Amino acid sequence: MSQHRYSIGLLPGLALVAGALALALLMAGTAAGQQAAPSAALLAADIKLLKTQPEVGPVGTSFTITGQGLPPGTAVDLIWMTSDGSYATRADQQTVEFQDRVRVDKRVSLGSATTDADGQLRATLTAPEDYGDIHDLYVEADGQQLAKGGFRIEHQVSVSPLDGPVGAEITIKATGLTLKPYTSTLGVLYDNRYAGFISATTTRGTAEGKIRAAGPLGGHLLEVYGASQATPFLNPRQGASGWKEFRVEFKVTSDDGPPPLALDWPDEGRLAKPAMPITTASGVQPAPGVSAAFEPASGPILSTASLGAVGLPPDTSLDLIWVTVVGNRVQGGWNMVDKPLGKATTSGDGALQTTIQVPDDLGGWHVVKLVQGKTVLVEVPYFVEHSLVQVNPRRVKAGEPFTVQIKGIGWTELDNGVAVTYDSAYMGYACGFNSGGDITLNMVATGGPGTHLVDLYPMIYQGHGKPPWSYQMPQLTFAQDAPGLALGYRLPTFRLAIEVYE
Repeated sequence: MSQHRYSIGLLPGLALVAGALALALLMAGTAAGQQAAPSAALLAADIKLLKTQPEVGPVGTSFTITGQGLPPGTAVDLIWMTSDGSYATRADQQTVEFQDRVRVDKRVSLGSATTDADGQLRATLTAPEDYGDIHDLYVEADGQQLAKGGFRIEHQVSVSPLDGPVGAEITIKATGLTLKPYTSTLGVLYDNRYAGFISATTTRGTAEGKIRAAGPLGGHLLEVYGASQATPFLNPRQGASGWKEFRVEFKVTSDDGPPPLALDWPDEGRLAKPAMPITTASGVQPAPGVSAAFEPASGPILSTASLGAVGLPPDTSLDLIWVTVVGNRVQGGWNMVDKPLGKATTSGDGALQTTIQVPDDLGGWHVVKLVQGKTVLVEVPYFVEHSLVQVNPRRVKAGEPFTVQIKGIGWTELDNGVAVTYDSAYMGYACGFNSGGDITLNMVATGGPGTHLVDLYPMIYQGHGKPPWSYQMPQLTFAQDAPGLALGYRLPTFRLAIEVYE
């Protein structure tokens, strides 16, 4: 058992020089540092200027490019410069650390056109769903750049619906978010209280975040601001980003009582499903010919899962070992721990079929080891999901306590806690690492008689690179753009409610 420790190293001088050179080339090759220029081998000696009309617009804008002085009667390619955005994480057996966002520039074809007999070009294009800011446009023929222009995608925000009962989901959709620090996130306010942030790092600048309608009947102010590190920037008209505030009124039409308790899961299409876990696995290769899997491969604590394996020694009793983590980030670090699950016996042909009950333990990626003597024959991955235990009582007198309890909270920086809102107003965060995956919130009912909402959002506990946002905040776009999605972390938002009476 090894205790987790952090270490800090120095980059070799050569790497520093190479990094500085790469950065200089990147910044020199593009206006405002937005896009890296293509290879110098593509550049024509007398590259022409493309004119764009209009020059700015949201996603879906139709715009026209014109150019002249080009080779007459020539088929040309229309190239749009963009980027792919992703999250950088560092995973090992004992944890996952959040690092930063990653941006990789690339070229995309928007189609083709042909110059006329006078060497003039005119083409109508549509601004694609993409990140905001300036995008370079090139006209190329036979691998050579002939002309260059640009189009700037500006951000756009919409809210739907604009009325509904207490607890109604309000969707805030944004397009044209960037990958830059001050224009990559939006902060959402509900009745002048912070509800959470919207991001679009992996979704090409398009984001959909949800909050729930709260408060007494009547109008409520919903505002969306550009955000630095997820915090709303409240005087944007005086700032350098050029963004403006967005305001709408949401009308609460009725209070139909507390809605059912629910878990709002990520979009399945955004969730990676790795074949092996990224934590707890030792990296030991299965014995020759051995394979094993759980069905299902994920679930909450105390659920059952069927374990099947083939290629094992025949008629042999094996130990089943659950691998987990014990400790915390505050005092002394943490250790990997083996917990016995019992024994199982293979059949005469070396197959094994048994059922386990998932331990009441930390959430996230675990493995079960099949062990013969001291030899690990195979490690079988299993993902422990978040689950709701109770909201008690659900009908509470104003000023009286109530309890919210959830299980299956993990220990990595991506899944060790939740950010909590009350009536769509951020309260703070809770962590379940030190308590073995359990979060018990002892809360107090406030507000007037009627329905009051408690939402628990996925969050990032901390990071180790240049922060794209403040940590431990509600990520309203958890369903499409959470960093853990690419690693198979299926983390829900808990949609809970109580009734307050006098």
